[in-house]
Amino acid sequence: MYMCREIFFITLLKISIEFMDERKTEVKVGAIFFKNEETLELSFDAAFQEINNIKLFELHFVTFKRYIPIDDSYVLQQLTCELISNGVAAIFGPTSKASNDIVALIANSTGIPHLQYDWNIETTIEQLQLNHRMSVNVAPTLTAISKAYWDIIKINYDWKTFTIFYQSEQGLTRLQDLMGIHTVNKDAIKLKRITDYSQDIRVLWKEAAEALHEQRFILDCDPKSLVDLLNTAKDFKLLGPFKQWFLTHLDSHSSSLKLIYNEQFKANITGVRLKLNDLNPYERRKTRITLIDQIFGNQTMLPILMYDAVILYANAARNIIISLKEYQHPYKRCDLGRYGRSSWLVGRLIVKEMKELSEDDVEPLFKTENMKIDENGQRSVFNLEIYKPTVNEPLAIWKSDGLVTPIRVKQEFQATAVIPDFSQVRRTYIVVTHFEEPYFMLKADHENFRGMEKYEGYAVDLIQKLSELMDFEYDFMIVGGNGKFNQITKEWDGIIRKLIDHQAQIGISDLTITQLRRKYVDFTVPFMQLGISILFYKRDPEPKNMFAFLQPFAKEVWIYLILTQLIITLMFVFMARISNHEWENPHPTNLEPIELENKWYTSNSAWLMIGSIMQQGCDILPRGGPMRMLVGMWWFFALMILSTYTANLAAFLTSNKMQSTIKSLKDLIEQDYVKFGTFHGGSTSQFFSESNNTDYHKAWNQMKSFQPSAFTSSNKEGVERVRKGQGSYAFLMETTSLSYNIERDCHLQQIGHQIGEKHYGLAVPLGADYRTNLSVSLLQLSEKGELYKLKNKWWKNHNNTCNDNKEADLDGDELSIIELGGVFMVLGGGIVIAIVIGCCEFLWNVQRVAVEERVTPCEAFKAELIFALKFWIKRKPIRISSGSSTSQRSSRSTSRRSSGQSKQSKRSKISKRSKHSKRSHSRSHSVPKFSERN
Repeated sequence: MYMCREIFFITLLKISIEFMDERKTEVKVGAIFFKNEETLELSFDAAFQEINNIKLFELHFVTFKRYIPIDDSYVLQQLTCELISNGVAAIFGPTSKASNDIVALIANSTGIPHLQYDWNIETTIEQLQLNHRMSVNVAPTLTAISKAYWDIIKINYDWKTFTIFYQSEQGLTRLQDLMGIHTVNKDAIKLKRITDYSQDIRVLWKEAAEALHEQRFILDCDPKSLVDLLNTAKDFKLLGPFKQWFLTHLDSHSSSLKLIYNEQFKANITGVRLKLNDLNPYERRKTRITLIDQIFGNQTMLPILMYDAVILYANAARNIIISLKEYQHPYKRCDLGRYGRSSWLVGRLIVKEMKELSEDDVEPLFKTENMKIDENGQRSVFNLEIYKPTVNEPLAIWKSDGLVTPIRVKQEFQATAVIPDFSQVRRTYIVVTHFEEPYFMLKADHENFRGMEKYEGYAVDLIQKLSELMDFEYDFMIVGGNGKFNQITKEWDGIIRKLIDHQAQIGISDLTITQLRRKYVDFTVPFMQLGISILFYKRDPEPKNMFAFLQPFAKEVWIYLILTQLIITLMFVFMARISNHEWENPHPTNLEPIELENKWYTSNSAWLMIGSIMQQGCDILPRGGPMRMLVGMWWFFALMILSTYTANLAAFLTSNKMQSTIKSLKDLIEQDYVKFGTFHGGSTSQFFSESNNTDYHKAWNQMKSFQPSAFTSSNKEGVERVRKGQGSYAFLMETTSLSYNIERDCHLQQIGHQIGEKHYGLAVPLGADYRTNLSVSLLQLSEKGELYKLKNKWWKNHNNTCNDNKEADLDGDELSIIELGGVFMVLGGGIVIAIVIGCCEFLWNVQRVAVEERVTPCEAFKAELIFALKFWIKRKPIRISSGSSTSQRSSRSTSRRSSGQSKQSKRSKISKRSKHSKRSHSRSHSVPKFSERN
């Protein structure tokens, strides 16, 4: 029973399906193909066959195909009318090989839907609305494609300079937005038509390599000629590392580029193609791959778009025809107007329906993603896939909203890739720089090294650390300087020139980031911050003189001062002897003295003169008016001399500590005895020339007016000019180089504060894709403190001997022991002289004692010295016993002393009497009047 029931239901199902097939409405469609368009024909047939196999589709399509051998408008018109006479409800084609739109015009007049699937030169919107109302094109419009390329090239890739190679006018139309939008630097865009070099394509690539100095190329050409073009470009190193190619033809992947791909193709080659709908993973796969499956698998644009055009029309026709009560077949004549008939109304409804359908409303699905037809019958909504045609690796997806979404490549794809991606191999960067301390220098013993090992410096260490982080190799290219901009030729030299010509990939040195340079090269994040300051010469301090206290007066002044002292002393003695008031009673208790005494002899007079000039005074003073007048004038003289000496001494002792009067840029521009300048053509001179600040602009005008020129050809020349000028020249330079030279030369100094703020960065060609990685690596080095360590290593002079001098300069007005050493020497000399005189007096007294006491000089010396060393004894006897003789000798010596003393006393009395008588006799004769006066 069960088997019979199953057979019954199967039979019933077959009968119902056959009945439904018989009820399907038959719709005729036509297509026009050129020769050698077999793939399009296969796609056309496969699409309708798939639709007819859908049992519940309710329409059955019958196809009519016509073939045109050449592009002839008359033949094309005949074939179109022939299809219409067969009652077709739609016409597909022809491709863009047709140079006219005769099919669209006939379809527009008859009301037959016209399906297109290939690019054509677009007409204006007015013409589309008037003569192409029945045409629907499922291929993206050239305007939309051009906008997509703009989004990819400018926004996503951030290309600022590139060269466009195009093969046809249609290809140039696809790139129109890259030249028409004003945000692109038009001077940086170069156009080259490939067909202009058809005789020898090598001329084109040679010009691109040597004259254009380009590393980014946009190539629009037929896929069939792509391999030959790239093979020839390879011979001119246009497919080496750091070169970037963008292929704009949507069928570039269908070329045989993968077959010739090898290690010489290290350029980053990318292309675009229409994004296809992802296959349903649960769909049953075919056991046998047919030819049409291979065609669709190759993702060739025209066959896929032919398939989508068929799906779009079939679903729109089904929706309209089944909604009608009765299907009215199209008219079978091209000349409807001659018989007074209007165009086919159903066809207009089908075209309107096609403009409203989306990819979710059709069965089966479109091959391409995001199918949408606008009101003019053009496809303005679609998705593009950015991929690598060399390894068929998808990279990103562009959508009509302008967003580019990267695709995460599956690890399975990377593991199973048959062809390696040679563009991802470890690169070798050419690092361009120039000799400049301490960035790039030759080692002291560079003759013992080869290659890059003979170089050292901050730049060498920095690029080494970056290569370790980014895993790349590098080699140095040495040029003459950072780069100057020629205002006449608008050309650069130095590092900037090499980067513009793409002969180097990284520029590293004391390269300041400026707006002018950023128009021609890109910069990474800064690796060093700096400013501008003034380099000036620092004179050596005057050698310290231990007799500096003599400097306030000249030698002749000191000589005149000593002579004046002697003359005034003698004059004072003479004036005192003739003055009555200076003669005094030697014995105040004797009211009637027989003689007077004058105490102003030479020693006392000299002591008064010295005490006055030393401001110490004296215990005796003159009493007479003339003497007081003389002393007063001497005090006035001593006061003036001492005050003058004190003031000049302070000035002379601190003169070598006086700093320069130039302490800022303002002081520099307000004087005229010190010239100043900058490195000609550098960022510092550009800063002053473009500044709106009054002082900076004034400084720039002064620098330009100096003769001979105050500008230099390098920083090194400027530093040397400061050294040789010894205070007559100042050099404005960046603080980093300035501090480096100050650390190594004690005769250089920085004056003034930092002017402005600048930054050093690594320079790369415009749009270099590795700039971001370099910036990230620099930030990592900064966060780890590596940049600080490098600067400390190359800027700090650990053997610097200028620190002691710097500390001495900071002592202010303090005087050193050297400058006051002469004072101590005078003091020591006086002490030594006093001691020598004291010793001589002591020895003389010892000799006198030995004679008087009749002892040996040795005994007398010993006795006197022992007594002198007994500091606690305050009284000294008249006679000092030697203590070494016997008692007899002692008694003998005592008797001798007593007898001698008695004799001496007698003699002294007699002598005193005789002297007194003589004095009285002389006084009676010589000073009778003076006695009477007193």
